Amino acid sequence: KCFANRGNANGDGTVSVSDVIYFGNYLFKGGPSPIPELLVGDVNGDGKVTVSDVVYLINYLFKGGPPPSC
Repeated sequence: KCFANRGNANGDGTVSVSDVIYFGNYLFKGGPSPIPELLVGDVNGDGKVTVSDVVYLINYLFKGGPPPSC
């Protein structure tokens, strides 16, 4: 089952650069986690939320990479 909001970390309904910033704050500065963390934050579908998800999201937004994984 695909979770439609995957990658939308800040919950504004759109996957954008603001989500990259949100993930960065969460991973590196102790900011709030995406809710629900694994469904929204696991952008690449590997079962955990890491810097790899940020890289995946950047590739999607700026380099034409695949959309957030289902």
